[in-house]
Amino acid sequence: MEKDEIVIEEILSGAKKLFGKHGLKKTTMEEIATAAGKGKSTLYYYFPSKNEIFEAVVEDEMKNVVKRIREAVNASLTAKEKLKAFLQAQITSIIGFHSFREVLFDDLLASMRMLIWIKSRYEQIQIDMIREILLGGSQSGEFKEMSTDRMNKMSFVMVTAFRGLHFPLSVELSEIQTNEYFDEMIDMLIAGIGNDILKKKTE
Repeated sequence: MEKDEIVIEEILSGAKKLFGKHGLKKTTMEEIATAAGKGKSTLYYYFPSKNEIFEAVVEDEMKNVVKRIREAVNASLTAKEKLKAFLQAQITSIIGFHSFREVLFDDLLASMRMLIWIKSRYEQIQIDMIREILLGGSQSGEFKEMSTDRMNKMSFVMVTAFRGLHFPLSVELSEIQTNEYFDEMIDMLIAGIGNDILKKKTE
């Protein structure tokens, strides 16, 4: 890593801890500089404002989540296993991000505008990943053949359905990590796209 990258990483690491503990509003640039072990002049050199640091922290976390999900998906063999791995890696990442996210809700109005574009881009990446899985399953014969339009719609529906597990109503978030929830969700979602011929051969 180059020097600039190391400095930025140290700043974001320190800022993430502070945002997770105090929120966006109550965290100051001076506190971030101290947490990162840098002078305020160095901090302002890389980030002109606290909001820019906040955006960078959230985007960095989203990149890490996407990386973990993609690694889990690539390590799975069948399309169904890939969907399950996608969901499991996503929930695990969210649980790790939970305390930071809780504080963000306290600053919801202040942070919403900054988060919208990051959230939109992150969700589009998820939709693209699900579309890749559906395409692979369709090409392998595990799923029925689907038009591009239907595949796009199914990808959107699945990402939307998965998002519902981020905010469970009566179940602890950590409990959703159990395979029972993943199996039920995936079985329900692919009930209409599974290849019946292939299914009969494996029974």
